[in-house]
Amino acid sequence: MVVTGVCPNAADTQLSLWGAQLNAAHRPGRLAATLVAAALAGAGLTVAAAPAAHAAASDAVAKLPISSFSAIAVDSVHQRVFVADSNTDYYLNKGVIAVYDFRGERLTTLQTPAHVSGLALSADSSKLYAGLREQIQTYDTTTFQPAFLASTNTDTCGRELAFSGGQLYFTTPYSQDAGACPTAQTHLDGIVNGVHTRTGWNDYGKLKIEAGPGNRMLMGQPRNDNAADPFLTVYDTSDGSLVRGAAPPLRRQ
Repeated sequence: MVVTGVCPNAADTQLSLWGAQLNAAHRPGRLAATLVAAALAGAGLTVAAAPAAHAAASDAVAKLPISSFSAIAVDSVHQRVFVADSNTDYYLNKGVIAVYDFRGERLTTLQTPAHVSGLALSADSSKLYAGLREQIQTYDTTTFQPAFLASTNTDTCGRELAFSGGQLYFTTPYSQDAGACPTAQTHLDGIVNGVHTRTGWNDYGKLKIEAGPGNRMLMGQPRNDNAADPFLTVYDTSDGSLVRGAAPPLRRQ
């Protein structure tokens, strides 16, 4: 995969990912490419299908050192782009987070102690959250120093992360068979006082979450064999708990 930088700007592209992330029900095979293109475009970066030798002379070209895209986070404060490699095909795999500036130059490559899927930034962009197989790890966005945040239930399919209302939320899907991940039961969890906490919300499939303005968080469900009528809902996260707005029903334990 080749990334080219064009006209860097400080646009925050998190909200532009909402529609792309929730489109997995109709175009699952192109979800990763859609997310990369949508997010990098907002940061002045574009994904080029052509080899680096064919890039325009004015473009800065960077080849991503990853094998399987899983998540992206754009830090408009420090003008950095974090791209994660899921690498979830074996439970002992380590993960990779490639870090670029808005010119397309790679600053560093972070290796995580286990496969990494979801990424999210704190409200002030001082901290990057990374969802690993059995824990949430954080990284300082200026020094890139890692820190352990909390243990979690085992994730075998890939997490989604979102920071909203001053709190980190993440999904925890589980399936013994990787082929069953699209229909696995997925829980929406959070970190409360440093402890992994179940919110009580759950459903089937790889639930998608994204933070938005005004302490709002969007969650959607891709269509799958256990969800013939997938939902889309918005939560108010301002008081530290999830208050659901008007949307189709979502099961709660």
